[in-house]
Amino acid sequence: MKAGWRRGLNRFASDRASALGLALLVLLLVAAIFAPILAPFPGDVADFHTANRLRPPDAVNWLGTDRMGSDLFSRILFGARITITIAVVAVGSAVLVGVPIGLVAGYYGGWPSNLLMRVSDIFLAVPQIVLAIAIAQTLGPSIENVILALSITYWPFWARLVFAETRSLKNEVFIESAIALGASPLRVMTLHVLPNIASAIIVRTSIGMGATILTAAALGFLGLGAPPPTPEWGRMIAESREFLPEAWWYATVPGIAIFMVVMGFNLLGDGLRDFLDPRIRRGAGVK
Repeated sequence: MKAGWRRGLNRFASDRASALGLALLVLLLVAAIFAPILAPFPGDVADFHTANRLRPPDAVNWLGTDRMGSDLFSRILFGARITITIAVVAVGSAVLVGVPIGLVAGYYGGWPSNLLMRVSDIFLAVPQIVLAIAIAQTLGPSIENVILALSITYWPFWARLVFAETRSLKNEVFIESAIALGASPLRVMTLHVLPNIASAIIVRTSIGMGATILTAAALGFLGLGAPPPTPEWGRMIAESREFLPEAWWYATVPGIAIFMVVMGFNLLGDGLRDFLDPRIRRGAGVK
């Protein structure tokens, strides 16, 4: 068993795409944690410096400056903190809501299950970005409201996933054996069903983090995210539009940051799927 997992880890480490995704996310985490140390101008990310407006990249401002004259590299580093906060809290909230709903609905069945799934279908019937925009517009622009809008619109994805996985495991021999031995429904769901579907939840969460960051950036671009002068990547791109194409670096820098982070989560999700899915691992000879 340990040898199988060791081979799986070696296979994951040898996958260049997965390693790249992990490296990008480690880079994001380091940037967010050590932003006050790494930023060349940590105290100027929200200040106006008229003399430095829209300076191209040079030896002092490595990635140029924005319309306020603030250093873009410093703002990108501090924006990483906002990005991580939105992704972790929004996805974490969606998981905490969607997983129990899907677990209960898939295990018990009947009209409560149908009711819960019909509610999730109502949310899924509307495009997620459209529903998030409507909620954020109603609540007003702020990071907290973006997180709330994303959490409300994301939980059905995990509920549906867990519902389907639970239904497929419900009639397995080991589940029936646990019930025959007198295990309570709560014990069966938490100790037998949930560990066996954890891999699917982890993979969906990793990919969902990338989608959350992209949607949050879209909300920021539309002016529904953090209010200025908060260094939020989507808003930075929106503010750069009137200065294109002359100040090309203004939109390019936050755009590349968003692209790299979303790609990192997607690549890591693909690698985790190959590593955690027992069917793929068996096909690759990892037992």
